[in-house]
Amino acid sequence: MLPFLKKSQEAGPVSMSEPVVRDSDGDFDSMEVAAQDVMDAVHSKNVKALASALRAAFELADSEPHEEGPHE
Repeated sequence: MLPFLKKSQEAGPVSMSEPVVRDSDGDFDSMEVAAQDVMDAVHSKNVKALASALRAAFELADSEPHEEGPHE
């Protein structure tokens, strides 16, 4: 899980991805980091890490600006 999304130290395992190296803030995409965590968890066949990575990805997606519309 991404460190800034954790509510406490017991919230879950540390992110499996390597630290992101970037030249500027314009190149950073948090969703790509979350996607890498999902891929790493799948490749390692770690169900708990996958669940944690999916939660982080959904929290990121939900935190992005969006407009609510009718639900069918």
